[in-house]
Amino acid sequence: MLSDIDSPQAHVLHKKVLGARMFILNRPEKLNALTLTMVRNMAPQLKAWDVSKLAKFILVKGVGDGRFCAGDDILDILLRVRAKDPDSLHFFQEKFRLVQMIATLQTPYITFLDGYALGGALGLFAHGPFRIATERTIFATPEANIGFCPNSGASFFLAKLDGEIGTYLALTGSRIEGIDTFYTGIATHYIPSVRLPALEDRLIDLETSDHEVIHRVLEEFVEPVPTDKIGMQQSMRKTIDRCFRYDSIDEIMAALDREKSTTWIRETRQKLLSASPTALKVTLKALRKARSMTLCESLKMEFDLVQKFMVTSDFDQGIHSQFLNKPRQRPQWNPNHISDIEVDQLYFSRGSPNELTFLSNLDMRQYPYARFGLPSENDVRLALMTGDEKDRLTTKQQIMDWFVKGSRGKHGVKEKIQDILDRKTIVETKPKITNGEEEDDKQVSTTTGSASLIWHDEVH
Repeated sequence: MLSDIDSPQAHVLHKKVLGARMFILNRPEKLNALTLTMVRNMAPQLKAWDVSKLAKFILVKGVGDGRFCAGDDILDILLRVRAKDPDSLHFFQEKFRLVQMIATLQTPYITFLDGYALGGALGLFAHGPFRIATERTIFATPEANIGFCPNSGASFFLAKLDGEIGTYLALTGSRIEGIDTFYTGIATHYIPSVRLPALEDRLIDLETSDHEVIHRVLEEFVEPVPTDKIGMQQSMRKTIDRCFRYDSIDEIMAALDREKSTTWIRETRQKLLSASPTALKVTLKALRKARSMTLCESLKMEFDLVQKFMVTSDFDQGIHSQFLNKPRQRPQWNPNHISDIEVDQLYFSRGSPNELTFLSNLDMRQYPYARFGLPSENDVRLALMTGDEKDRLTTKQQIMDWFVKGSRGKHGVKEKIQDILDRKTIVETKPKITNGEEEDDKQVSTTTGSASLIWHDEVH
């Protein structure tokens, strides 16, 4: 089977060792890019493994230079669209069902992101409980650069990243690599690639499908790595939150123009100017709508958008320019200017002919296993702002101790919490009122009052 790499059946290998069940993406000549055949290979086997009492966990990894997956085989999809082949749509229909299945598995699901984890590859890992990054991990969502829209649940996943990180990544297609994918919430653990074989052996020896046990095993293989930033430099994070918090591309561009001109600002503006204006507007709208959606609602929205994009010249031009033009050429977007596009009527008012349906009613508004990753900014905000006043956490040390204790020593928690506290909180001194002999003689002291920690969203 391993030698039969030219047959479609061999593009995803199945492996069983004791309680371990594995999918091995085996299309190295295409960096393991996904096809409909690969999706159809995985879906029924995944369902069978999930109901098997013998399967203790499911592991997905890749072979070759790609090591994981470079996304969907978008060129194959374009050629099928041009040929009016219905499989171009069947790919997304069946893949989105696979995504829902992965997200709602009862069996622990682990992905080794030891290389490319680009675009549509997100559907294979983002909604699972254990996402292992290495020093070789490269994550990006470059759909807007090829005249396409977020898919495979990207709108749901990216909208849940801290601040406006998800908005920035979706609109610019910027890459996040290595340990930065761990601190930004894309991965749940960071383990050096050299340790993955030993980790795999350790997992195979397990006789349990308890998520908590698997999490503790993964933590045993984590290697703490000194870093001068927690995912991104603090100044960049603040700028991203300031500029990408708006609900229109025009406002985001205007916010970038108000910032001091730096290399990063100029590069970010250029990335936005180079992308499909239609794709940018639709992507931003989809991310904002996904904030209040379930995963399945997001997938249905994305499937509707996919159908609309596949008949546009931007989709054809974007993919052709990226993959068929030698040398690459800048696509001729139509329309070519942000101001010329009204996406609400064209993309969000009326549904497409085909509606996405799922094989089960399982769904979610929040990821049930988010606790296995690092705490989010929202976790810290809620810890700081909820509870009775007498029981509320009021100092940075209390917040730190609470999260470190709750994480049971998970690597990276201290660094992540410290970064959030530094960026998003301020210490406010409450004046102490000292009563005089008369009520009118009350004095206000700003030096003897009590200090409290408050959440502070910087927007200026």
